[in-house]
Amino acid sequence: MISLFFIVGCSQSLKDVDVTSLGTIQDLRTGEKFTPNDFIHHIANKSHILLGEQHDNLKHHQAQFWLLQQLQQHRPQGSLLLEMLSVDQQPQIAKVSQNLTSYTDNLPRALNWDKRWRWDFYGETVGYALAHKMALVATNLTQSEVTTLMQGAEPLQGNKSTSPTIQKQIAELILQHHHCDCDVNDPMVQKMVQVQQFRDRRMAEKIQQAKTPTLLIAGNHHINRQIGVVPHLQDLSPQTQVITILMGQAPQHITANEADYFWILN
Repeated sequence: MISLFFIVGCSQSLKDVDVTSLGTIQDLRTGEKFTPNDFIHHIANKSHILLGEQHDNLKHHQAQFWLLQQLQQHRPQGSLLLEMLSVDQQPQIAKVSQNLTSYTDNLPRALNWDKRWRWDFYGETVGYALAHKMALVATNLTQSEVTTLMQGAEPLQGNKSTSPTIQKQIAELILQHHHCDCDVNDPMVQKMVQVQQFRDRRMAEKIQQAKTPTLLIAGNHHINRQIGVVPHLQDLSPQTQVITILMGQAPQHITANEADYFWILN
């Protein structure tokens, strides 16, 4: 994962938000802008929605929670897929899902929630999904899988998804986030590229398998159409149509090649 983890405390509820504070959503193909309420009507019939975030931004998490609620109210939400859950947590998720009331007093512990992901940013969204009988799907690699990849596992096989162009773009992003005296061809950087790509492939596989309609929440780089989950879906299931939404302060330098929509949150 390119982005950093954050563990600073925050007490503000994701529910304590007025929809008028949730910015606007811009169609990157047409330039048209939607209010959040109008946007829901625009996307509620889509089978697969991929929603990007900046992990440390409270406003992004408030918007996610609001979006999930609204989608559920317009039609039953089949699945919520999260980058923040690794696949070895799926047994705990299944156990909690079968008897949620027994675990509500300490849901993070019951799920074996990774403390590097701020529970106050994700907990209400997770709880809402479970309370409304959505399938909660873990999509991330396990720590042992990451260790194996960093030790030099066989590279990921693909067509579009593993092209040199995509791998170079991912390497450049990694260099932006990890200050080192190295370049895109450095063996350590290339291993980190493999980890990132295996994560994206895993997310694509989980989308294929999940109950529809699906909503994937992950970091913006994973949702980027050019370098993230979408090229892997194109390799695995070319007929699968997805809607991609990135979040940020302004869609500067972001084009329709990278996402369908940009949610402007200041």
